[in-house]
Amino acid sequence: MTLFDKTIDTLSKSLDLHLLRQSVISDNIANAETPGFKARKVEFESELQRAVEANESGAMGPDVLSVEPNIVQDPHSEMGQDLNTVDMDREMAAMTKNEVQYSANTQMINKKFFFLKYAIGEGRN
Repeated sequence: MTLFDKTIDTLSKSLDLHLLRQSVISDNIANAETPGFKARKVEFESELQRAVEANESGAMGPDVLSVEPNIVQDPHSEMGQDLNTVDMDREMAAMTKNEVQYSANTQMINKKFFFLKYAIGEGRN
């Protein structure tokens, strides 16, 4: 049993996974000039969605908090002459997208806590 509802659990797990993605993207960027380095990416959205849908339908499935990311070599990256597969344009776009998603999740969880705080405060009046 968790202290909060599934929405907060889902948002919390999503924040953790986006933080991991940011770390992997940063590692890719840091190794852009490293010969032979293979760019990686973090995949988790489909597993998280599957867990959310299973929990909503009452079906047996993975718990949202148990969702694990997959860190894989980026299949869309092309190898340069030094056998490095980091594409700086792709990495910067991925970083920006990830930052927007992280920020949106942060705003949603903040609103959820605001409403919880409001509900608790109204109970005292």
